[in-house]
Amino acid sequence: MGHSLPGSADLWNSAVAVLGRRLPVRQDSWDVAVTAVGLAYVDPGRAWRDLRHLFEAQWPDGRVPDGGAGVVAGLVRPPLHAVAAWEVYRRAASHGAVCAYEAGAQLSWLYPRLVAQQEYLTRGRDPGGAGLASIVHPSESAFGDSPAWDVGPAHRPEVECPAFNAILAAAELALVHLAAVVGADPEAHLRRARRITEAIATRLYDHRARVFRLRDATTGALSPAPHVNGLMPLLLPDLPREQVEAIMAKAGPPAGGRAIRIDVNWLLRRGMLVHGYRDAAEELRTASIRLVHQAGLHDSFHPGTGEGLGAPASGRTAALSLDLLADRSVPAYARAA
Repeated sequence: MGHSLPGSADLWNSAVAVLGRRLPVRQDSWDVAVTAVGLAYVDPGRAWRDLRHLFEAQWPDGRVPDGGAGVVAGLVRPPLHAVAAWEVYRRAASHGAVCAYEAGAQLSWLYPRLVAQQEYLTRGRDPGGAGLASIVHPSESAFGDSPAWDVGPAHRPEVECPAFNAILAAAELALVHLAAVVGADPEAHLRRARRITEAIATRLYDHRARVFRLRDATTGALSPAPHVNGLMPLLLPDLPREQVEAIMAKAGPPAGGRAIRIDVNWLLRRGMLVHGYRDAAEELRTASIRLVHQAGLHDSFHPGTGEGLGAPASGRTAALSLDLLADRSVPAYARAA
């Protein structure tokens, strides 16, 4: 463990205990990816099993349906799975030679399926050819219902979401590393990541307000309401500097009463590290750890009081708490660009 904050050992042990519970057979696709990041430290074999179980349900067109009703409807979640797979793989050697060998074998099975997922999202979800994937239901966003759907039942748009597409591009950058491991060509992933980044920067950025917004893929209208999704392009190393600075100017305490989520903080911290904001990243890391230590491993937290909200033993929060406690490095995919 690479940490020294008061109570860190207790938090580590509590998070490990939560991850050791028996989880539902059909997990949320987002949670599978997020919990794999934490399992990389304590049970990489299970991380690979969970990822493999999820991708065994992959559709012929490449989509990876979300758990529950999403399996029937064909709904998806942001494709964080390639990033998670890289995190599990790169930590495998610390668990010994057998674990490292298994990681290589698991990655050989998973890599072509991760590629198929990316191809579905970049082609099958981009009917207009604008270079961005559209989400078709609010549940496909990583961070809850989006203001883009606050329009009544008469118009349920397909939406180009900055967070979904930033994670899509980050997945391509993770695949640059994964391709090198399995002997595939990484250049295609790098080109695709740069195309997605350029499309985000040109289509979803409101220059007047200096914020990223969701765009209705049918009408072209930008959502007037700000949303946490607009912070996530910070993940991308090729984002124009002006836009990076605009995000950092707004990356303070949650606005509008929005609950604090550790997965949001985790992604935002990674973006800060990508762009060299090490002090801000460390402040966010320590603030997140203190919040969870004081309030517990909840799904989310009240932005004013810090009180825990939702489930009191969240696997998602537990997994990312382990990573926040242990890892202060710049995400490897940043160097791919």
